Amino acid sequence: MSAMALSKSKQAESDYYAKLGEGGLEHSARKPYSDDNCAQYHANLAALFGVIEPPPQRIVDFGCGTGWLSLCLAQRGYQVMGVDISRDAILCAQKEAAKRGLDNARFVTADYEDFSEDGISSDYAVFHDALHHAESETQALSCAYRTLRIGGAAIVIEPGRGHHLAESSKRAVETFGVHEREMHPSRVVAAAKRSGFRRHLVLPFPFHHNRFIYRRTYKGTMSSGELRRRCLLGALRVIRQFLPNRREGMVVLWK
Repeated sequence: MSAMALSKSKQAESDYYAKLGEGGLEHSARKPYSDDNCAQYHANLAALFGVIEPPPQRIVDFGCGTGWLSLCLAQRGYQVMGVDISRDAILCAQKEAAKRGLDNARFVTADYEDFSEDGISSDYAVFHDALHHAESETQALSCAYRTLRIGGAAIVIEPGRGHHLAESSKRAVETFGVHEREMHPSRVVAAAKRSGFRRHLVLPFPFHHNRFIYRRTYKGTMSSGELRRRCLLGALRVIRQFLPNRREGMVVLWK
């Protein structure tokens, strides 16, 4: 991949990890445990393990960054290819895979909106917190579609509606020049249809089950009745996640 061929915004995505510096790169490499969103990432991972078939399956992790999710999948026994536009991130992922002795995880520096490799026939393609960095989600999903075997599925977990308005997103755009776009389920589904996917299902955002049911605030409750009431309210909030027009969710797309 030639840096000269990249647009300004893609070059910013390519340079992102280098600009983070050694400390930022180390933080990213130690995810999910180094991150304040650790519980959210683990909820997403548990949901992935619940949706996909057990190993051995072939998975392409698009926008893998330093590869924490790819490495978790590889440790479970999946055959994983991680793809990211940042060479610094890929080198970090390769070092970590070697450190863990994982020969079933390989990493490729490439633009996931223009990715092709002969001989790929994956069972799953994953975009975890990555599709909102694309210039064109349709092109990214089209690349995922081409990597999948007939009957394979793409799984998309994104921050959802309003993400681009968050202060952290605005700082990332201002500081690094990267994309921080709104990527809610209806937008993902529309792009997927343009890319050729034939079926889809939008599932609740995995972390909400934790956030609504498993709560630290129970500790401060003074009675058993209040505890049961709070737990019931949490369960009702979970049920609401199955209603249409959600702000965020896990989108499963079948080829």
